[in-house]
Amino acid sequence: MKRFFPPGYFLASVLVLLAAVAVYAFSEARRLQGDLIRQVEEKGVALAEVLEVSSRNAIQGNALLEEMIGQRLLDNARLIDQLLASRPFNAAWLKQISAMNRLHRVDLLDLEGRPYTPPPPPRGMMGMMMRDRGESPESGREMREMMLYMWGRRWAPPGEQAAPPALKDRKFWEGSLFGVAVGARSFPGIIAVHADADYILNFRKEIGVQRQIEELGRQPGIVSVALLDRELIVMAHTDPRRVGQREVDQGLKQIQTTRQPLSRIVEPEGKGRVYEVVTPVLLGDSPLGVLKIDLSLAPSEEIWRRDLRSIIILGLAAVAIGVLGMGVIFYTQHSHLRERRALEAEMTRRERLASLGDMAAALAHEIKNPLNAVSMGLQRLRGEFRPAEAPEYGRFLDLMQGEVRRLNAIVEQFLSLARPLPLKPERLRVDELLGELAALVEADAKTAGVRVTLSVPPDLPRFVADRDHLKQVMLNLILNGLQAMPEGGTLTLEAARTRDGLTLAVADTGQGIPPEALPRVFDPYFTSKAKGLGLGLAIARRIVEDHGGKIEVESQPARGSRFSVILPLEASRVEASRV
Repeated sequence: MKRFFPPGYFLASVLVLLAAVAVYAFSEARRLQGDLIRQVEEKGVALAEVLEVSSRNAIQGNALLEEMIGQRLLDNARLIDQLLASRPFNAAWLKQISAMNRLHRVDLLDLEGRPYTPPPPPRGMMGMMMRDRGESPESGREMREMMLYMWGRRWAPPGEQAAPPALKDRKFWEGSLFGVAVGARSFPGIIAVHADADYILNFRKEIGVQRQIEELGRQPGIVSVALLDRELIVMAHTDPRRVGQREVDQGLKQIQTTRQPLSRIVEPEGKGRVYEVVTPVLLGDSPLGVLKIDLSLAPSEEIWRRDLRSIIILGLAAVAIGVLGMGVIFYTQHSHLRERRALEAEMTRRERLASLGDMAAALAHEIKNPLNAVSMGLQRLRGEFRPAEAPEYGRFLDLMQGEVRRLNAIVEQFLSLARPLPLKPERLRVDELLGELAALVEADAKTAGVRVTLSVPPDLPRFVADRDHLKQVMLNLILNGLQAMPEGGTLTLEAARTRDGLTLAVADTGQGIPPEALPRVFDPYFTSKAKGLGLGLAIARRIVEDHGGKIEVESQPARGSRFSVILPLEASRVEASRV
């Protein structure tokens, strides 16, 4: 990983990308959730406005209905009072009046609330005279003031209804849906007229709030709708069983005081999260009650969860693509930097080699001529002087001649690094080349206790290279491998076709190369051997590069090393290196 990416910069970039995507996903999720809740709120407010108007109209209709029925009942009560004042009481015509006017019943009550029984009319001439004048037995009394009382389920402010002072403890209106009571002038008591309950109930059912609320509650997304009076008693509900129950909620009480709508999220038992919209119902400036609509948040939450999954998947995809893109960018940049460093190192090496070539040319000029003179002088001494008294003379000359040859070889190595190589490319077979090398070092390998193995596929193509120079490279690598295994081991000569061309490799099982020395193994004069100039691998690299290839090394301490020579298969590159 460190080879391709700078871990610190790459990790910091990934963290920044993750933070940016996380902030985007969180803000988008919150925005989406807010939009969905606003949609639910707008729906609830719109429904509340429509239903509030409908409820107010229905309430006004009910009030008008009761007012009209009340006036009709009052007219019937006054008619009965007048009839009682003008003629003797007759239960038959009282029933006839009730049937004609669709009255539930008519009660005549005395001041104690007991059924009133009129006294029998006077007999004889006095009675006839009273009837002719339209007088009743009670007409001589002072006319009492007419008392008026109405009962029923009316949407009116408290205090409008007042029980009859003398009859407030007599609940004569119980069991009746609607009715009126008036103080009678024809007798000391009251006349109570009860309306037909079925008629009123049917009318209320047709135009009432309950029906509208039940129909509204069938729409999807609506949990419940309730209409409450000033005392928070349920007057209408989507569940008819809740009608008449009292709500215990201080927030609803405050709405009647502030007269401002309320929107909130609540969690009723067994209903999940719902969005509750509460609005006051006003008749003019008078509060009639509150309207409460509960909207289910389940559809919105399901949409939010689905969109949240999409946002998360999109965010993860963006992170993955971003990480991949950053990886490609970091890898490309690192590759370019690595190539740049390699080019800079190559330029430095070539400059050093150029300086070395200049020095080698001057050194060769200064050393080869004296060496030739010394060699010629030694030859003359060997041929012209043979002292009889010096038995060590010949061995001394041989030793000097060897040192001259060694110095000459050093000079030649200097020159091989500095001057262009005279390549003679030809088509070669990989198996033949490696077979020759294995046979050439077989004796030295057996002496060192090293087993030499070949791994060459049979279908490798021929390639173009300079036989002698390539054998020099491979032989140098093989000898280095043998020297790395003083206690024996296995030396493997491999060949394979790769994407870059043809790869020839020499692998040993020796001590390996220390990691700190691995980058410098091809530098001139770098060596870990007690005897050596450190020019062998530098010359091998020069030969391989002149063939248009490259040489690489892999090594692990105590496990061995592997040198790979990668050559192009095209002859044009080798031919071009001859120029």
